Amino acid sequence: MEAYHKILLLIEHPSLKNSLSKGLSGFQYHFLAPTEDILQKVFDEVPHLLVIDEDFNHGEGRKLVSQIKEDLVLKFIPVILLTNNKVPEHQELDKYLKFYYSKEHNVEILVHHIDQTLEENVNELDLNPLTNLPGSRSSVLKIEHAIRAKKLFAVCCVDLSDLDAYNNAYGDARGDQVIVRLSKIIGEVLKMKGSPDDFLGHLGGDNFIIVTAYDLAVPISEAIIHDFDAEIHKFYDPTDIKNGYLLQRNNEGVLAHYPIMCVSVMIIHDDNEPLVEISEIGRIAGTLKKYTKTLPGSCYIKYRHRPQTDGNVKVGESLEVRFPSKMKSVNVKTPAQTPDKQSVFFNAILDGQKIETAYQPILDLNMKKVIGYEALTRSHSVDFTMQPALLFSIARESGKIKELDKLCVEVALMSAQKLEPDKKIFINLNLETLIDPEIMKEIFLKRNAIPFDNIVIELTEQSILRSFEKVRDALFELKEQGVSVAIDDVGGGAVSLRDVAILKPDYIKFDRSLIRQIDSNHTKQQIVLSMILFANGIHAVTTAEGIETKEEFNTVQSLGVSLGQGFYFARPGKPFPKVSDLI
Repeated sequence: MEAYHKILLLIEHPSLKNSLSKGLSGFQYHFLAPTEDILQKVFDEVPHLLVIDEDFNHGEGRKLVSQIKEDLVLKFIPVILLTNNKVPEHQELDKYLKFYYSKEHNVEILVHHIDQTLEENVNELDLNPLTNLPGSRSSVLKIEHAIRAKKLFAVCCVDLSDLDAYNNAYGDARGDQVIVRLSKIIGEVLKMKGSPDDFLGHLGGDNFIIVTAYDLAVPISEAIIHDFDAEIHKFYDPTDIKNGYLLQRNNEGVLAHYPIMCVSVMIIHDDNEPLVEISEIGRIAGTLKKYTKTLPGSCYIKYRHRPQTDGNVKVGESLEVRFPSKMKSVNVKTPAQTPDKQSVFFNAILDGQKIETAYQPILDLNMKKVIGYEALTRSHSVDFTMQPALLFSIARESGKIKELDKLCVEVALMSAQKLEPDKKIFINLNLETLIDPEIMKEIFLKRNAIPFDNIVIELTEQSILRSFEKVRDALFELKEQGVSVAIDDVGGGAVSLRDVAILKPDYIKFDRSLIRQIDSNHTKQQIVLSMILFANGIHAVTTAEGIETKEEFNTVQSLGVSLGQGFYFARPGKPFPKVSDLI
C-alpha cells in the first residue's frame, strides 16, 4: 500500500491505539483527540479512510459518522466503524459504512480490512481548491459506477453564461465568488430536493456536474435556476444592474453588451433505458453547452435519447428546453452545426501563419533568478485578434489542433534562438499532438541552436485523464530524447496523484486557482504543502502559476515552492521580458 494514503483514527482506548500503531506502521496515519474540531480536521486533511470507534468522545462516534456522511464532500470518504457488538444495533448507518468491525476481534483482521479498503477506494477525493468539491476524476468515476449499476440515472451539467465578460470587468477574484456561491446554491438544493446518494462535482471553472436519480433531475434544475437568478444581481455594481448589462470588448475587439449572468443546466438521460457510455455523455454535454450559449436567460435542457424499435432506423434525439422563470417548455430539434465568423478568422490565422509567441519568465523563488520562460501563443492578425483559448478550441472542433500545435512549437523555438544556454523553454502541447508519433517526429525539427535538454513539454491534468496509457508512453519517449516533462494545472482536480507519480514528471505546476489568494486561505496552503511533499517524493520541481501579488509570492515562497511565474514578476512579452524590480 502506498505510504501517501492517509488514515485518520478517532480512537481513545490506550491498548487499541497501541496495537493499531504497531499494525499500521507502514501507513500514514494520525489519531485525532476529542478536543479537536473533528469535522474541520477531516475537511482540512481529506483522508483516504476514517476509522471511528463508536465510544469516541463519550459515545459520539456514531453521531460523527452521520455528520460526515451528510456532508456533500466528506460523504465520499470510506468509514470503518469499531463496534462493541458483533451485530450493529443502528442499521440506519449501514449504507454509510464500508465495514463494521467488532472490537472483540484480533487487530490484525482490522489492519487487513484497512488495507483492503484503501485498495478498493477508487474515489481519491481530488478536491477542487476553490470549492472543495470532488474534481474531474471523481466525477468520471462516479458516472462510471452509475453506468455499471445499470439503473436509470441522470447527469446534470451546470454552466454559467458570460463569466469571462464578468471577470474582465470585475476581476477573477470576484468571478471566483460567483463560482463559490453557485457551488453552495447547488449543494443547498441537493439537500432540499435531492437524495443522500446524489453526487456533486466541480470540473473546474464554472462547470459543475450532478449525478442524481432519473426523476429528481428536473426539480433540482428548476431550484438551482430559481435560487441563482434570485441572487446573481448582488454580485454586480448598481450601475451595471440598472443598465442590465456589462459593456466589454468581444473577441473581435468590438464593444458589446453582455447581459447579467445566467445559469444553464443540461440534463442527460435515456427514456426507460440506462445510460451506457461515458464518452457519449461527454459528447452530448459539450454540444448542449454550446447550444445554451445561444439561448436568452437561465434555462435547463432535457436531452432524450430514444432507441427506435426498427433496427434500421438511426437512434432518435430530442431536446426539451425550459425557462422556469419565463415560459413553459418547448421541444426543439438538436442544434445544427453551421460555419461562423470565428471559424473563418481562425482559418485565416492558420493559413497565413499569423502566430507569434509571448514569453513569461519562470523564477527560482529563493535565488530570485530566471531559470526559463513559458512560451505562450498569440495571434497577430491586423484584422482580428483571437483569444488563445478560443483559438485552440476552434482548432480542436475543426480537426486542426495538430496543425496548430506544430506551427506554435515551430514559432516558439525559432523566436527563442537567442535563449541563454542555462535557460529552459516551457512549451505547451495538446493531447492529440503528443500521442501522434508521426507529428512528434517532426515537431522539433526547427529547434536549431536549442538542445533537447533545454526544452520542457507541458501537459495539462485534463489531457492525462483522457488517454493515460498513450500519454505515459509518449512522455517516456520524450524523456529518452532528453526533453523534460511538466504536468500543468495540478490541483485543479482532474487526475489522481497516483497517475502523476507513474508519469514521473520533472516539474509539477500548481493550478492558478490554487495559488490565487493563497495568503488568506489556510486550506489552499495545506493542499500545497501536501503536494510539495508528494513532489519531493517523486523528485519533481514545484512551480506556482498565476502569482499576482506580493502576499501570494511571500506565501508560496515560505511554503517551500521552488519556482514561480505570474504578473507579479512580469507579463508575457517578446523575447525576453525583464523581471519586475519589486522582487
